[in-house]
Amino acid sequence: MSKARIRTHTNPFNFHEKLDPVDFNKIFKKNTGKFDLEIGFGKGVFLRHWATLKPQDNVIGVEVRKGIVDFVRKRTTEQENIHLIHYSGERVLEDIIPDTSLENVFIFHPDPWLKKGHHKRRFVRPDNLNLIIKKLSPGGKIYVSTDVESLWESMTETLEESSLKEVEDTHFWDEVYTSHWDKFSIEDKRTRQFGTWEK
Repeated sequence: MSKARIRTHTNPFNFHEKLDPVDFNKIFKKNTGKFDLEIGFGKGVFLRHWATLKPQDNVIGVEVRKGIVDFVRKRTTEQENIHLIHYSGERVLEDIIPDTSLENVFIFHPDPWLKKGHHKRRFVRPDNLNLIIKKLSPGGKIYVSTDVESLWESMTETLEESSLKEVEDTHFWDEVYTSHWDKFSIEDKRTRQFGTWEK
C-alpha cells in the first residue's frame, strides 16, 4: 500500500512584510553572483540532490512551511552551497534575488489550489513569471512539473504567453530530476507532466 498523499496548505499571501537585503558573500563561501533557485522544495529531495551534483553552484531553496524548512535544514548542515529561506517565493524574488542572477529556477509539484477562488494563489501566474524572467540570467531556465492536469494547462498557457521559449531537456528529466512528490505520482500511476523554458 502506498503512503497517503497529504499536502498541507499554506497561503503564500500570508507573507506580507518586505524582506531585508541579503549579503550572499556572507552566506556562500564561493559567491559567484549566480544562483539556482527552487521554489517550494518540500522534503528537499531534489534540492539536496542538485546541490550534490553541482557543488560549484550556489542553491537557494524557498518554502512557505516552517516545519518543512526546519526538517530540511537539519539534513543540509554540511552542504555549504545550500541556503534555505522560510518565506514566499514572490517576496524572496522581489526583495532578495538580484536581477539576472538566476541560472535555473525549479518549481516542482506546486500547490494546485484546486478551488476556483484559490487559483490566484497558484505560483505560476503572469505577475510571478514576469518577476522570474527579470531575475533569470540570459539563457537561464525554468523547470516545472506537476501531476495535476488542470494546473499543467494553466502553467503552460502562462509560460507560452511569456517571452520564454520551450526547450527540450530530456537528459534533465530522465537522468537528473527527482522529487518526494514525484514518487507519489509514480506509485499512484498519475500522469506526470514536465517541461523546460529558457530565457
